[in-house]
Order: sequence, then structure tokens, then C-alpha cells
Amino acid sequence: MNSRGFTLLEVLVAVAISATVGIAAVQLLSNISGVNKASIEKADDLAALQRLNQVMGRDLGQYINRSIRDEYGDTIPALMVGSGDYPIELTIAGWRNNPVTEDPRATLQRIAYRSEDIFSEPCEPALERIAYEQGLDPDDADVEGECLVRYYWKVLDRGDVSDPLSQVVYDLIEDVRFEAVVSTPSTTDIPELNSVDYWPPVTEVENARIAAIKVFYTAPGYGEIMRQWPVSNE
Repeated sequence: MNSRGFTLLEVLVAVAISATVGIAAVQLLSNISGVNKASIEKADDLAALQRLNQVMGRDLGQYINRSIRDEYGDTIPALMVGSGDYPIELTIAGWRNNPVTEDPRATLQRIAYRSEDIFSEPCEPALERIAYEQGLDPDDADVEGECLVRYYWKVLDRGDVSDPLSQVVYDLIEDVRFEAVVSTPSTTDIPELNSVDYWPPVTEVENARIAAIKVFYTAPGYGEIMRQWPVSNE
């Protein structure tokens, strides 16, 4: 019986087809991996935004009209927007005590928000996370911008305790600003609402009350975002 093998041309064609299929399979897997990675990153970004909104919403929702005294004994209003060392600074309730503490502290807390340069000391945790994702040393991270920091004091009336502690609430952010929505009486039964960059006002407005706080910021990949939370005047 005569047996017939493959010709050189047939072998080359088979190799070419196998190579084409292999390249297509690799590209498909690479695309799937890239899409999956992008989806995970997007989900992480959305989760970070949700956490930021939850933290801010909780803080502003627990605002309480309690002024404080600074380290010099001067009175500072319960809420300050656009003045002082921070874009916003306020007193909130709801600071929980450790249930097993023998020396419970006040449940009121003084907090503030401010964006800081990403390479500054308060932003170190954010820079480390970004550098880890890039597989780089923090000093070599390819990043520009700021992080958003929540500051808080251990006591209300500061005295000698004037340095706040810091928490990063969003890793990379730009153009953070706050506005106060002020309610003033009008000739109708509906109060007039106006957004202002500063609170308290330089010139006192009779019966003016804070109705809400707005925050504007730019998050990479999302553009400018505006959120608004109502606040209590109690």
C-alpha cells in the first residue's frame, strides 16, 4: 500500500492557520482582560464617590448650631464657609463614644474639609494607593492634582489642642469649593433662597438662616460634580 504524507505547502498553510487562530485568541483574551480591568477600576471609582458622598452627607446632616473657642479664646461660629483656614468648618453631633470607655468624651465634634496637594503629608495615604496601582514608588508616581482631606479636632474648645487630625476621603480631586444656601424672609410665604460663597456674612442679614450646603468638585473621568445637602439650624 502506498502512503502519502503532507507536502511542504500544506504544512506551511496549516502552520499559518494555527498561528492566525492563536494570535486572534490571544488578542481576544487580552481585550477581555482589559475590559474586565477597566470595569473593576470604574466600579472602584464609583464606590469611592459613593463613600465620599456618604461621609459628607453624614457630616452635614449632623450639623449642630454650636460655636466654639479657638486656641486664643476667640469665638468661632458653628459653621464657616469660605473663610478661615478651611473652605468649610463646622460643628457636628453624633461622634460615638467607645462603649467600654471609662472616661466618655463629648459626642460633638469640630470638623473641616480642605483639598491638599497630592504630594503633601496629609495626602500620603492617597499617594501610596495611587503608586501601588501604578506599580511605582510613591516618589515616582505619575500623578498630578489634589486629594480631599477631612480634618477633625479631639475637643471642641481647643485651648492647647489646636492641631487637627486628618483623614483622606477622596484620593484624586480638583477644584473643590463650597457654597452656603441661605434662606431669607420674602414678601410671600415662600422664603427666598440664595447661594453665597461666604458664611457668616460680613454684614448681618436679619432672620437669615442656613438651608443647605453645596459642594462642587471635579473628579477625573467624571467632570464637575455638584452635591447639595440640607442642614438643620438647631
